[in-house]
Amino acid sequence: MSEKQVDAWRARAAKEYPANLERMKPPMRLTLLAALCHVRHTEITDSLVELFIQLVLKINTRAEKKVDKEMTGELKKVRGKEAMMLRVAEAALSEPSGSVRKVIYPVVGGEKTLKALAAEAAANEAKYRRVSAPCCDRRTRRTSGGCSPRC
Repeated sequence: MSEKQVDAWRARAAKEYPANLERMKPPMRLTLLAALCHVRHTEITDSLVELFIQLVLKINTRAEKKVDKEMTGELKKVRGKEAMMLRVAEAALSEPSGSVRKVIYPVVGGEKTLKALAAEAAANEAKYRRVSAPCCDRRTRRTSGGCSPRC
């Protein structure tokens, strides 16, 4: 059956009044109504699939924004990291046998600043790992039985 023929039957059924359809012989009436129902079914299915795709995209966008917001919320930027790291390196080289508390802490401004620096570096590393090595996709999980341990 050609698509043009089905479209022609659908168009004819759509423009007929119900009373005119009732007066038609059953084979013609049923053919026109079947074509109309088939085409409408296809149109509705296509519309639902498009709506579903839009919904999934919207959910993904929200999830990405939420993760980004959480990551930036956890991540407190430490100002002057490069200069601080230079001072740490110089202090460590000038007194290699000294303790961290006596040599490094005074240079960076205390333990709190060093912890913030470590937290920022860890958050950046986690974000980099997530972007550069995404978790297995659905096909991989289904065919191999699961994600790799790094996911």
